[in-house]
Amino acid sequence: MVRVLIIVICAVCDIWLLHQIWIAERSLRTASEKLLWTIFTLVFHVIAVAVYIFLDTTGNKNSNQDDSNTTIYM
Repeated sequence: MVRVLIIVICAVCDIWLLHQIWIAERSLRTASEKLLWTIFTLVFHVIAVAVYIFLDTTGNKNSNQDDSNTTIYM
């Protein structure tokens, strides 16, 4: 659930940034500048989500291995 929440927050931030780039920001005059900043925004989002998911899944695998290796002796 936390993973979905973080991805949604990132997506909302991306939408806000794209709005700022294409609509609100008047100093960017050419479409090529806007396109370049759009590509930077989306690439950064993909990298950030990939790093988060990688770190989150590697942390879960380590904790699951510790639980599966425990033996109960009676």
